[in-house]
Amino acid sequence: MAAVLGGFGILTLLVLHLLPGAGGVDPVNQLLSEYPVRPDVAVGVPYVLALLCANAAAALVGRAMARSGLLRGRLTKGLFALSCVSLLGLTVFLKDPIGAQTTWYGIVHQVCTVLTCVSQLVLACVLWWRYRADSQWRRYARAVGWFAALTSVTLIPFVVAFTTRSGADRFAGLAIGLFERSMFVVLIAMTAVLAYWARAIMRRAELDQVV
Repeated sequence: MAAVLGGFGILTLLVLHLLPGAGGVDPVNQLLSEYPVRPDVAVGVPYVLALLCANAAAALVGRAMARSGLLRGRLTKGLFALSCVSLLGLTVFLKDPIGAQTTWYGIVHQVCTVLTCVSQLVLACVLWWRYRADSQWRRYARAVGWFAALTSVTLIPFVVAFTTRSGADRFAGLAIGLFERSMFVVLIAMTAVLAYWARAIMRRAELDQVV
């Protein structure tokens, strides 16, 4: 079910990017969150539905990770819960349109955006550290570690631009949209690896019970 929901969300976002004129949003210089604040409902509604599907898929993956034991202890469970809650927050609270006055819900959207990405990055680093020397799960940990490194490469310029600039032209001259999209592609791929890792752990547990 998580794969179906996640796949639907990804497909919807791809379709929005393939619309004539990309639905009025510049994929290189504008953020994904520009879609729901545009006057065209036919663009904004599918975007919100895609994010809601992503929320549901992430929650299902988190449940599988917790059941498998991949998420053990308060730290990893708390980090994943934070990423899910913040993802829901940036879906519910829309960003302020370019040039508009700053609002409280626009600030909440910004905070949730940063929390979603940072919590996923820290979670990946923790899991890599825990399992890096485990001969059974080392290759999964290595893959997650590489995704964490790639995430940091795209996250750092994104967060710096997001938090230090202000005004209507805050992202002028920056390929901020490209950084954001690259970061989310990496996070989606990392989530898929985590889901597969959790499934492998459960399969191993089932085989051990049979033996």
